[in-house]
Amino acid sequence: MKKFTILLAVLTVCMYSFAQTFVSTTPANKNVVLEEYTGTNCVYCPDGHRIAQQLVAANPGRVFAINIHQGGYAGNNPNYKTQWGDALANQTGLTGYPSGTINRHVFSGTTTALSRSSWASNSATIMGQASPVNVAAQSTIDWSTRTLTVVVEVYYTGNATNATNKLNVALLQNNILGPQTGGATYNPNMMVGSLYKHMHMLRDLLTGQWGIDINTTTTGSFFTQTFTYTVPADVNSVPIALEDIEVLAYVAEGQQEILSGCESSLTHVNAPAIYPRIDGLNAIDYATCDGQAGAYVTVKNVGSNPINSIEFTYTVAGGSAQTYVWNARTIATMTSDTIHLPVLTVSTGVNQVLNINVTQVNGSAYTTGTAANLTINKKVVNGGGYMSFKLVTDRYASETSFKIFKPDGSVLLQGGPWSDLGANGTTVRWFAIQPDQIGCYKLEVYDAYGDGINSGYGTGGFQVIKYDNTTIINDNGQFTNMSRYMINVDQVSGIEETISTNGVNVYPNPTDGVTNIAINLVNDAKVNVTVYNMYGQLVQVLNDSNLSQGANNLTFNASSLSSGIYLVKVTIDIETFTKKVTVR
Repeated sequence: MKKFTILLAVLTVCMYSFAQTFVSTTPANKNVVLEEYTGTNCVYCPDGHRIAQQLVAANPGRVFAINIHQGGYAGNNPNYKTQWGDALANQTGLTGYPSGTINRHVFSGTTTALSRSSWASNSATIMGQASPVNVAAQSTIDWSTRTLTVVVEVYYTGNATNATNKLNVALLQNNILGPQTGGATYNPNMMVGSLYKHMHMLRDLLTGQWGIDINTTTTGSFFTQTFTYTVPADVNSVPIALEDIEVLAYVAEGQQEILSGCESSLTHVNAPAIYPRIDGLNAIDYATCDGQAGAYVTVKNVGSNPINSIEFTYTVAGGSAQTYVWNARTIATMTSDTIHLPVLTVSTGVNQVLNINVTQVNGSAYTTGTAANLTINKKVVNGGGYMSFKLVTDRYASETSFKIFKPDGSVLLQGGPWSDLGANGTTVRWFAIQPDQIGCYKLEVYDAYGDGINSGYGTGGFQVIKYDNTTIINDNGQFTNMSRYMINVDQVSGIEETISTNGVNVYPNPTDGVTNIAINLVNDAKVNVTVYNMYGQLVQVLNDSNLSQGANNLTFNASSLSSGIYLVKVTIDIETFTKKVTVR
């Protein structure tokens, strides 16, 4: 849950010029190779994937990730493991998953394994260190033969500690769709329908378990090697899509310390002419209380010809098929575009499946077929009158806040962020929702870090409860940056809280038992106390009391009341005041 900000270094050693010698000879800092140990049955591994991907995205050309499926959480269906994973993991000292190493460096203790919370800070440390070696690579993949040719160049700008280093070349694959425990909860952006999109997955090591020798490692030394490799159709029955392969080259001191690395450029030869592929289908939250919803589809042009138009056929909840022709832009080869579908009509509060297919490309029928599906649930509830908002924050309450918007877009109520706890745990916070106009309200709960309020640091969540103790929203807190609900309010608040000039105070608040009503009287006065729910219904009456001058105190027992917001109405002589109290 630690925050991180990593500044991009000015120098980048992955230089893709096409001179005969393309590796940089200018001294540079180390690049990061993050080897992440993961598995499809590991609940929190998607959170590790998310953190790793954020590091890669924030530091282009400086941080490279390798996802190694290994160990008991990896499973065998599908089998994402390789023959290399166990030996790599066995030297790390890892004790849990997800775990990762940053350049196989020992930052403390005797092992290289690190929890995901420290990957960012330790990556920053590595990128701040001078590297004795620069690494660059250029690759070509021939689709007709599945032949991958990789040229690696290594140049030493300083003297390495070891007289012999090891060059490693790893074949990775992106966009592998398959199962993943915890994917929808801890990294929902990688979900494509019910499947999870795996990235940077290790498929093979072209240089074997620990690499090939570089025997000269002094200042000014130059080393180059060309690798020719036939990409198999699959690894352990998991297909390898040529458009998704990724090649990393990195230099290590033996089996441990990695000095620096680089992602290879990749040129595709003899690719199919037309090949649109749906890489993502995502919902758009429409901030309305009706059945309008939206979705956008991400299409990658894997073919060699540009794509100028696409016809989609789609259905919602098994309804009648609809078509949409997109021709807004051109999608160049090996690039992607995001395409918004027309407004969808769905039923609110239930899961409905959107199915979409590509049926034409550039005006001609596309028979190969590419499809995706997405479950849409537009979260709309009916509320009205006074409502209670119960927010349970986890340890890191400084990341949490919320806002409730009125129909006109102004803010009705907001809160947070708050102070963190010293250890894992939760804090319960109550708020009164007091709508002042009929219409569609919007509740948004935010987490600045992006892992919700129930990700292993305390079981957070939130509820909205009506005056009659009906729970209309019950969210388990497992979201990323935001959880949104629309509340259709059909009745405004019945009773308003007023400020007492006589110092009326109700405590403790919130309460679940004996509740004090403190009244500071200037003169003897007749006091009457009644308790109402949020629709103005009378639920308790305290006996009239003649109180003497000075500080006075009445009590009532709230233990018999249901959880929610109540109004305590205090009448002093002919003047009446109301105080809000929350019953837990």
